[in-house]
Amino acid sequence: MIPALQPIGERDTLDAMSQRSQAEAPGHATAAGTRRFADRFAHLPGHFRRPDDMWLSSLALGTRNGEPGGVDDLLYRSAVAQLLEGGVNVFVTALSDRMQTSERVLGIALERAFREGLAARDEVVVVTKGGTLTIDPDEVRTHIDTRRYLIETYLDSGLVDPDDIFMGVHCLAPDFLRDQIRRSLRNLRIETIDFYLIEEPELLLRGSDPSEFQRKIHAVFEALEDEVDAGRIGAYGLASWDGLLRPHTDRHHLSILELFDWALEVGGADHHLRAVALPFSLAMAEALKLPTQWVPPGGTHAILEALRDTGTVVFASTPLAQGRILGDIPSFVADAMPETGSDAERCLQFVRSTPGITAAVVGMRDPDHITANLALANHEPASPEVIEDLFKQAETKR
Repeated sequence: MIPALQPIGERDTLDAMSQRSQAEAPGHATAAGTRRFADRFAHLPGHFRRPDDMWLSSLALGTRNGEPGGVDDLLYRSAVAQLLEGGVNVFVTALSDRMQTSERVLGIALERAFREGLAARDEVVVVTKGGTLTIDPDEVRTHIDTRRYLIETYLDSGLVDPDDIFMGVHCLAPDFLRDQIRRSLRNLRIETIDFYLIEEPELLLRGSDPSEFQRKIHAVFEALEDEVDAGRIGAYGLASWDGLLRPHTDRHHLSILELFDWALEVGGADHHLRAVALPFSLAMAEALKLPTQWVPPGGTHAILEALRDTGTVVFASTPLAQGRILGDIPSFVADAMPETGSDAERCLQFVRSTPGITAAVVGMRDPDHITANLALANHEPASPEVIEDLFKQAETKR
């Protein structure tokens, strides 16, 4: 769905124009760089995780919320510096977030942070997503312009075949993704995207039969492996909503085992399918408790268990359940997490403490909310026993 348009201020337009003339920050996140960042925050117990070779903070900035331009741009720019100073080195955005303005603001903020020495490029993990036809607010001022821009940019140009578009805006065609990666690199002002996530591959499955879906995913993985070889992305992954959480007998189920097998067929043993983003919260804990993934020699497991020991980075989206459960958290959750002072903190502590979750991705713009969330990193994550006991208590109180 395309959000309501609002005028982009002159300053924002100038920023966007300036952005296109800037050199891309060279390099990418590395094991040594992220370890260096983590070492500066060694006083934060259990805050950094190492699913593979890089060290990632247990909290990450998400950039979906807010309106394009205006005060939200300024808040996000300030948030990046505040988060880097507080020990967060993971930033998760998308080309479609706030109609590209989130990527652009993140690029501006990171460029300044690198210049001022808040962090080095190899210390920061930059994640973005693609798969949605997205307008450019510098080109579109009204809703009438929106249709014209999408048709001219994606269809009339020959970039996208109309048959490859699902639900009006979703597309995972290889040429489209290559184009989106280049747009994201320009917006972010970087040379390499550390993790590039394809959005909701389950939508591609809904519009295809199983063999066609396999063929299309093969083509996507081939394109993304080429982008890795070219140095434009470091690795790739999936940003799924419900595909990985559906029962394995469901027509629209995504099998992580099949996806890894296809990545192996395309990229060999050193393939770069290395990240998954999925919803996880106190209100939506299927990733931990619902056995949806068939894993040989003959059992089903929750997706987090299926990913265990694979070295896959797991980003938890919507850890606050879009705010719907704030104010309704049971008292036994607060009792189990005495280090937390609010329902929002309890939600984040639950997510960042869950085995298998690398980082809780939360939209943070308000400086006071950021301060409260950063304070959480001063506390050890809750133990696996505490997390498991929460589910037992929830069962007894039904």
